[in-house]
Amino acid sequence: MFRTYLTAIGLEKIISEIDKTKLNNFVKKAFSQIHKEFTCEEIMELYTYFIPKLTPDGSCSITEELQGLPYNLAETFGLSYDCKTLQTHSQTVRLWHLKNIVRNLYKQTQVDWLGIYRKTKNKKGQEILLKESYIGSPSRPEFPLTKNFARHSNNSTVGLTGKAIIVENVTTYAGPYYKCDGKVRSEFCLPIINTDNQIIGIIDAESFKENYFTNKLLLQIAKVAFELGKINLGV
Repeated sequence: MFRTYLTAIGLEKIISEIDKTKLNNFVKKAFSQIHKEFTCEEIMELYTYFIPKLTPDGSCSITEELQGLPYNLAETFGLSYDCKTLQTHSQTVRLWHLKNIVRNLYKQTQVDWLGIYRKTKNKKGQEILLKESYIGSPSRPEFPLTKNFARHSNNSTVGLTGKAIIVENVTTYAGPYYKCDGKVRSEFCLPIINTDNQIIGIIDAESFKENYFTNKLLLQIAKVAFELGKINLGV
């Protein structure tokens, strides 16, 4: 139940504002997509993205300069990066669905950055949040799910605790947060929880405006996260 989910992630204060019909229509638009065959160029866009140079602690970018090689999701998944093989692979279909959900949610909420991360393990066997689809400026691909990293990362904190974090004003926020993009003024980060009550990922949304995330927007983004949990992020 959506109400139970909101309570579990710490957003029980906005339950009274739920408009079931409007939220269902919103989610229908967010998940709306038409499946098609993938070209090699589309597959490259699904599986790879550039990342910025990182600070010494690996938390965020120091400059806008990009690293030479793009991050490759296929390698993290243990797949061979071969266009013909990936054209019909289930991971390709799943990433394509996530891309469309991100694109539709980004358009409807008019945020300035939006990404979906999945809880998994990297090539070293370390538990992380892996950025699988996003719109906005390049950013780090992996967030370590450790208590130490969570001290300065709201993404990792949400991934570990299962509690949503609302940053109304970056300059006055006292919780776990690191400043990367100087244009960001407010942020909403929340967990994706499956039907077995396991944290399987997060959605992170950012705005260049202070106090951007109204209760209406919180409910809309939370509803999408709830539905992603029901389908287990499509895995």
